[in-house]
Amino acid sequence: MRQDAFRFLRGAPREFDFIYVAPPQYAGLWAKALQALDAAPGWLAEDGEIIVQIDPSEFQALTLKNFELVEERKYGKTLVCFYQRPEDEV
Repeated sequence: MRQDAFRFLRGAPREFDFIYVAPPQYAGLWAKALQALDAAPGWLAEDGEIIVQIDPSEFQALTLKNFELVEERKYGKTLVCFYQRPEDEV
């Protein structure tokens, strides 16, 4: 989709198995994107996964209602975080 990601997320949700979030670094956009997805969880399939790629210095724990951090992997100066629906919701 060639459009603003946040405008896209304000539209009617379409279910995806994987959502990859890798915005420009150091602007907090990854957290804003994850919060937008949390507010409209229909974007992610029930057994889907949100994958976030950021610089490790950007990471902050987020309070989310519909997703939880299930794994983190660090590759040099890259942190990849995996979010899923909580086990009791799947």
